[in-house]
Amino acid sequence: MKVSRAGIALIKEFEGFPHGGRPYQDFAGVWTIGYGHTEGVGPNSPRITQSQASELLSKDLNNRYEPPVERLVSAGIIDFSQPEFDAVVSFVFNVGPGTLERGRTMGDALRTKNRSRIADAFLVYVKARDPRTGQLVTLAGLVRRRKAERALFLTEDDPLEGYPPTERRWIREYDKLVREDRDADRRRVLRRGMTERRKRLWRLAQPKVKGGDGRGWNHGLRRQRYASLHARTS
Repeated sequence: MKVSRAGIALIKEFEGFPHGGRPYQDFAGVWTIGYGHTEGVGPNSPRITQSQASELLSKDLNNRYEPPVERLVSAGIIDFSQPEFDAVVSFVFNVGPGTLERGRTMGDALRTKNRSRIADAFLVYVKARDPRTGQLVTLAGLVRRRKAERALFLTEDDPLEGYPPTERRWIREYDKLVREDRDADRRRVLRRGMTERRKRLWRLAQPKVKGGDGRGWNHGLRRQRYASLHARTS
């Protein structure tokens, strides 16, 4: 089983493409590049394009993050629907395969095969250790990511709550067509619309660019909406 393109879009949305493809240190101080790639990355790693970042993400998923989730299925521990598989792989990509082991909150939840318990286990993993203080702190980005992964796993929650109706409709329709791998023409139309909306959000959020409204990125979930649209149009 492999992550669908809709699942990849979710990972891209939360990993982002920081610093224009240059290497950077994440919250924990790990050198990272592109869409969350860390292997062999250092401060002098060359800048990469979004296309190269997508290739690295695909390799990382194939080699490191899909196999441990697939092994749960082959071992008879649990079966997954495509959205469930996508959600768990996104989770593992962020927190590591060790969380699937027995004795860990998620690992134990998966072994119960209880969907509600598994869904709630996502929400436990919202803290990271601050390298400056050594203390565990709750990160807003992790809270939002876990809620989105949980919503994808359950499918009935709405990870797009608060988005304008048009954007919700575009994203849902596009993700459905991607999952079903059909209607390429309609997907192109949706991508054009989402690209224009994404560019408009960027202009509105800029304080010193013509067309900006001075409200910045935090108004109307702009930052989250931009990330969602960007993940589906890059």
